[in-house]
Amino acid sequence: MCLKRLTKARPGVAAHAVVFAIVLTTIDGQNAFAFDEQHLTFDPSSEIVFSGESERAPATYTDPLENLRARLDSLERENDEFRRRLDADSESPSDSKPTLPPTGTYWYEPQDGGSQEKDDALDMKASWHNGVEIESKDKKFRLHVGGRIQTDAVFWDDAEAFRGAGGAGDEDSVLMRRARFRIDGTMYEWIDWAAEFDFVNSANFNQNFESTNDRNVINVPAPTDLWVNFKDVPVVGNVRVGNFKESFGMEHLTSSRYLPFLERSFNQDAFYGPFNNGFSPGIALWDTYNDERGTWTTGLFKDLANPFGYDVGDGGYAWTSRLTYLLWYDEATEGSSLFHVGLSNSLRDPADDRLRYRIRPSLRNGPGPYNPALLDTSRFPADTVDYVGAEAAWNFGSLTVQTEYTGGFLSDVTGVQGAYARRPIGSEYVQGGYVQALYFLTGEHMRYDRKSGAFGRVIPDENASASRLFMSGAWQVGVRYSHLDLASSEALDGGVLDDWTFGLNWYLNPNMKVQANYVLAHRDVPPARGESGSLNGFGMRLAYDF
Repeated sequence: MCLKRLTKARPGVAAHAVVFAIVLTTIDGQNAFAFDEQHLTFDPSSEIVFSGESERAPATYTDPLENLRARLDSLERENDEFRRRLDADSESPSDSKPTLPPTGTYWYEPQDGGSQEKDDALDMKASWHNGVEIESKDKKFRLHVGGRIQTDAVFWDDAEAFRGAGGAGDEDSVLMRRARFRIDGTMYEWIDWAAEFDFVNSANFNQNFESTNDRNVINVPAPTDLWVNFKDVPVVGNVRVGNFKESFGMEHLTSSRYLPFLERSFNQDAFYGPFNNGFSPGIALWDTYNDERGTWTTGLFKDLANPFGYDVGDGGYAWTSRLTYLLWYDEATEGSSLFHVGLSNSLRDPADDRLRYRIRPSLRNGPGPYNPALLDTSRFPADTVDYVGAEAAWNFGSLTVQTEYTGGFLSDVTGVQGAYARRPIGSEYVQGGYVQALYFLTGEHMRYDRKSGAFGRVIPDENASASRLFMSGAWQVGVRYSHLDLASSEALDGGVLDDWTFGLNWYLNPNMKVQANYVLAHRDVPPARGESGSLNGFGMRLAYDF
């Protein structure tokens, strides 16, 4: 009676009482309980009986462990059946709402108007490919986050030839030459994209009222690569839209990450990228041909006089094209022996029908407004400009020779100085070029990018280490002669500039290098534009990209 009252009072006590009764009965050897799949009940006496049995029927004994195992087996069978039904329900279509995708998959809307379907597993993986890249297993999606930092120190010798050139003249300087941050990648397999900004692009915000100084020169972020590229387009191959480099000149298309000298030749300031950092908004068609032995590009761009990727006004367009071919290429050594040739053309309608040629030295001693202009024609009216360029490059093992020449045909030019001021002077011709030789002391060779038709990243045979510091990495020496002639007539006498640059490069690894350049230049300008003479300087750079 006492046990029955306890069980009615508290279920938890009932369970403990059952266990206690089982233990006592087992100890004294009495068969006072039975165990089956029915629940336990108690009569007024101290005997233990089951529902459905006669109250006074004699109890029978069954092994409780065997009954427990039977119940567990039954529960496992029911659980398996429950799982089977759940799986069947998840695989059946639902008209009410889509089933959530399993972890590690991406979803898309089918172009045929069908229901939402599951595509390949995303399974993004990170790796180091001269920078951190995250890529899906099926390679339809890729993301790279990186940038480049270049820190310069420049020292010019005092020289009268800087007189009249403006800027900081022959002053020494330390500066961040470039600080660009970039995100690029691929989405849905056939669309490449890039977004890059330079954070040390500088400007004089009140140049009309005050000469350049530390109070009025500011850094203004400017776009460089800001484009989308559609791949595998029928007939044309690739279509690129946005802000990017016009395809003119091998040196211009070589990334600043891979330049063998601190600065490009005078062709950059004169023809390839005056005032816009070499980037223009436009649309271009391009592709490779003959098993990547050659490249072709043609595009329509807006002719800019600023680095911010915009222009407002009618006209001011440029049609720029380039064609390259590898006359030979050693596949076995990945181009340690090659011969590259190319032609470029750019037909331009100058913005506001005005031109200006302004040429800075081969060492930059400060932000943009501080750089002296060794040659400067000032702005003058011109109707059209037609640039024609030729280029060639050879790889002979560790020796590389590269050269370019560009000529510009100017039409309907109006004079701006002296006796020719505001007088029509017809056509003019400007020209410039360079030749350079590079040699690896440690046996590497310049690597050629067959999709861009230009040289790319240097890969040392042995990366530099702290234990073998200056005895490791890749060491390269180089020399370049650069020439620019803006004095085709007395009416447009912008002067002549010659330059010898001697360089030493130490590539610690594929992402970092130390460069040293010695520059010896000669400037020949009309007296009204400054002092002619020679000048020399020394510069160093620590550069890395990721």
